[in-house]
Amino acid sequence: MTINYTELADTADDLLTEFGQVVTLSRPSTSAPTYDPATGVSTPVAPATYAGRGAVFDYKQTDINQTLVQAGDQRLYLSPESPMVEPTTSDEVVLANGRTYAV
Repeated sequence: MTINYTELADTADDLLTEFGQVVTLSRPSTSAPTYDPATGVSTPVAPATYAGRGAVFDYKQTDINQTLVQAGDQRLYLSPESPMVEPTTSDEVVLANGRTYAV
């Protein structure tokens, strides 16, 4: 049996477009702040943001093991078609309703 991953990705994107919401991934900058010697002001570099579509779900009780998955954690499905980078543990995800989650 051959699996058509392109077709599966298209189906996932269609479902997340219809039932999901706008998701913004915010990645902190690794660059040093800029310093203006004339004013003496140091300005931090803004985080990079990436927009996409996704959906948030609660974990099943059987998935919560208090190590990798803790009580209160949620699962985020991102559209494979979103122009987004792969999330890392230093990122934050902001949903359309304004709720912010740490990755």
